[in-house]
Amino acid sequence: MKKLIVISSLFILFLSNGFAQQLPMYSQYMYNGFLLNPAIAGTEEFSPLRLTARQQWANIQGAPLTVALSYHTLLTGNKMGIGGFIMRDQFGPVARTGLLAAYSYQLEMPAINSKLSFGLSGMAFQYELDENKLKLESNNDPLISGAKQTAIVPDANFGMYLYSPRYFVGVAATNLIEMKMNLGEYANAETKMVRHYFATVGYQFVLSDEVELEPSVLFKATERSPFNIDINAKVIYKKSYWLGISYRTDNDIVAMIGLKKERFSLGYAFDYGLNAIQDYTYGSHEVIIGVDLGGQEVGSSLL
Repeated sequence: MKKLIVISSLFILFLSNGFAQQLPMYSQYMYNGFLLNPAIAGTEEFSPLRLTARQQWANIQGAPLTVALSYHTLLTGNKMGIGGFIMRDQFGPVARTGLLAAYSYQLEMPAINSKLSFGLSGMAFQYELDENKLKLESNNDPLISGAKQTAIVPDANFGMYLYSPRYFVGVAATNLIEMKMNLGEYANAETKMVRHYFATVGYQFVLSDEVELEPSVLFKATERSPFNIDINAKVIYKKSYWLGISYRTDNDIVAMIGLKKERFSLGYAFDYGLNAIQDYTYGSHEVIIGVDLGGQEVGSSLL
């Protein structure tokens, strides 16, 4: 019962204006940056198809469970990219199902042997509140009808991405329109999505013929929450195997491992919390399965 009260309290916060982390959390965004930045659409030498599954707080019933399937590709002419993803997010009594479509335009930067990509995406999410799951101890709350409340929320994202075979720098803003939603009387009628801002930078160092080191940093901010930073390091062996570690300033350490065989790849991440809640959550798990379609058969990429 105590765990149910905790998770339901988190959901009430999610539906309020004061809670800013309204987007799914991903640990292996270095491997699928398109989920954060639409400008990454079409920036690979192949067309990446990625299936991501994440179980947050593994020991808490009703904790966030996210599944996303993404794809993007470069169009003929090597200047425009398109992509999209479908996503399902379940967090206690709230479920979110969404679609996103992205377009990017890329400019050659020959002076620095790089490309600059501009990306824009439109998305629509359906939110569903199952009021039956809010009935913890009493069924007499007049605000809880037991019905399923739904709301459809459209929005847009924008990003820029400067990249070369060895480095990348990206910025993105999501939920640009900040649409409002109403999931019934139990939720705040003025609830709206808030803007999220991301900035990434990384470089791939060649240590030997077989070993590469890829450090990177992700900066995250919203208009209503503290500024957070992810500091990452990944070691790649023979362009086929990698080990990685991340430190989040909001008290998480992430361990990552992955492998690539021809066009197929598999990655796993485990998040360990550096606070008291870890004793209850037992960490978080994330798996990515990838297939690189079309293009050249390459071993490893920055994202």
